[in-house]
Amino acid sequence: MFTFVSFIKFLISFLMIFISSYFLSSVFSPKDEKGVSKYGTGFLYLLLCMFAQIVISFEFLSLFKAINEINVLLCNVAILFLSLIFWFKQGRPIYRPQIFSTFLRIFKGLKKDKILMIMAFGFLFFIAVTVIMNLFMPVSSYDALTYHLNRSSFWLTQGSLNHFITADDRNLVMPINSEILYLWVLLFLKNDIGLSFFTFLGYIASLFSVYNILTLFRFSERKKLWSLLILSSFASVIAEVSSVETDVLIAGLVLTSITLFLTALKERKLSLIFFSSLAYALAMGTKTPSIIAFPGVFLLLSFFAYKDMKKEFYKPMLAYLGFLFINFCVFSGYNYVLNFLSFGSFLGSESAREIHGFRGGFKAIIANYIRYIFMMFDFSGFRYSDYVGEHINNAKFAIFDLLKIPHELGVEMSDENVINNRLMDVKMGTGLLGFLVFLPSLITSFVIGCFNKAKKKAYGLWAFSVMFFVNLLCLSFSLAYMVFSVRFVTFLIVISSPVLAISYMRTKNVLTSLIKLMLLFFVMSYFLVMSTNLASRQFSDAVKVVLKEKTLNDAREKIRCALFNGYEGKMPFCYLRDIIRTTPKGTYFGIFPSVNSRLYVISMLNNEGYKIDVLLPENAPNYDLSKYDYLVTTDKVLTSSVLLNKTKDTKIEYKINENGEAYYNSIRPFSCIYADHYSHQPYNPAKKGQVIVTSSCYLMNDFFTNKGFSFVRSYDFQSVISENSNYMTIYKNNNK
Repeated sequence: MFTFVSFIKFLISFLMIFISSYFLSSVFSPKDEKGVSKYGTGFLYLLLCMFAQIVISFEFLSLFKAINEINVLLCNVAILFLSLIFWFKQGRPIYRPQIFSTFLRIFKGLKKDKILMIMAFGFLFFIAVTVIMNLFMPVSSYDALTYHLNRSSFWLTQGSLNHFITADDRNLVMPINSEILYLWVLLFLKNDIGLSFFTFLGYIASLFSVYNILTLFRFSERKKLWSLLILSSFASVIAEVSSVETDVLIAGLVLTSITLFLTALKERKLSLIFFSSLAYALAMGTKTPSIIAFPGVFLLLSFFAYKDMKKEFYKPMLAYLGFLFINFCVFSGYNYVLNFLSFGSFLGSESAREIHGFRGGFKAIIANYIRYIFMMFDFSGFRYSDYVGEHINNAKFAIFDLLKIPHELGVEMSDENVINNRLMDVKMGTGLLGFLVFLPSLITSFVIGCFNKAKKKAYGLWAFSVMFFVNLLCLSFSLAYMVFSVRFVTFLIVISSPVLAISYMRTKNVLTSLIKLMLLFFVMSYFLVMSTNLASRQFSDAVKVVLKEKTLNDAREKIRCALFNGYEGKMPFCYLRDIIRTTPKGTYFGIFPSVNSRLYVISMLNNEGYKIDVLLPENAPNYDLSKYDYLVTTDKVLTSSVLLNKTKDTKIEYKINENGEAYYNSIRPFSCIYADHYSHQPYNPAKKGQVIVTSSCYLMNDFFTNKGFSFVRSYDFQSVISENSNYMTIYKNNNK
């Protein structure tokens, strides 16, 4: 539980990490003779050093299964001591941020354009709302409670980052760096308060980087501010900065990498290239889209290196690749190695590779590319799609038909051809400004750059536009198409956002005035209205809950567990948590979960004196269940994407009838049926080319009674939303 003492310990850890990172930033970041940071790199160095220090500390301790408060603080002390010695040996340099002078430049730029000034007020309102929400809103999204935050809670219990028993393979195979940050907070606070600030810092790093990139290209202050304000008003960006989604976070790291590399070309400093590669390595260890985008980013950096160094451009590129390899191995390779040890592949389990892998051949690449382009026609928060959505879809289908491409080729999870207009985080795109501003800016930057490669501004924006098109191509053949891939498109848009500078227009006539006023309306709508009315985070309703409940923690738990609008109702796993809390401390529970189980709220009970083990349903007959006081099944059918065997090693006991349905000759206390990927039908060894992606196991009452347990009670939670429906059953050990 969150206490004052735990907060003090976290604060001490934070201050040691911050101070040691400041020492390193002061040594390495470019400065003028007065110690003032040049190009704004000092702030980026500071964030990078803090992120890298947290990652390396936890990875090192994980090797010895020694992740705990004392050991983390000892690591913080050791790094602080070493950085202090290094700082003294380098002459005690001081890093002074250009806060006042930068603010003055920004204010002067805003004064020159009233529309920019109005946008800036909207931006400040959005930032204030986001900070307030990040301070008190709990983490409540489905992905977070089943995956992002859930894996951190398991690491906390076992004292290492190693793989653990779970029904959802995302907890095991995905990159881990962002979850290490969450683990750092959970370790000290035993609470997820403030975790969204990590994404928020990634967003700030994105703004900081775009501003400095455009400064290097010598764009005016108004164009830089316009770019930042338009970028900030993208619907998906607004949604992510108050969540634990990591697309904007990795965008901040990638843009930091680009910024530091461009600065390295200007300063001719090898250390800048090292830190540039460090930023990209950290992104690769945070989320896979950064790996997908690497070819496009590498081409971008190579282009700028060639423009600056001509025939010797290969020197900084080789240095970048060398440093990237080292940094990736140290700061991002940990879980890739675990994947290889557990599954024989650095990319993860057979089922994960199968589900997310690209399929459909060359035509599917073209189809995906078209789909991703049309994803930018997003109407988040506006009903205009009711009038034009059908025409947009018809245009997409017309292109498919012209190219003789089946409409669903290469699709893993369809969007049902619905043009989004809701404010649901996982399906939100950039909103109207994506196709009203970004897409035209992208095309204009490309066209102008093709005909005017002599000017740095023109070829600079051209390079970013080319990077976007290349990255979109890489995305098209890297993964199967899913509706949730809109978040990956957001990531690609953010790292290409310097092209927005070309869309700024001075108010010279009535037409430009009308266009800017129209854009102002949409920008302010997203800043003032959409930011407070996200589907999962209604600001006014959340404030009412906070004011009504006795404590902030009570309010946070009510919001986290809510089923309905207005934060009413209670999630099934919150019911189970409350039931467990009625038993004495030290009670030993075994939980059989499904892939949709929000286990975070259960696993954190290990920090309250209870003992919670997660058990793999497929392996149920092989467990010694006698040590548990209670056993819990979380559904009638327990589905798992984590499998005991690969497809070729799986032996089935069920039979397949003529309709392709699985059956047993008699009722059994325990049985499992395996699902093939493409057909979603029961796996049949007689058919070639099938890959098992899930097991669906049935644990009947007799299975538990035969092992000395008695039925206590079942809870039938029904909901129109499938992931909120569960049939939980509790069994008690008769021998305890």
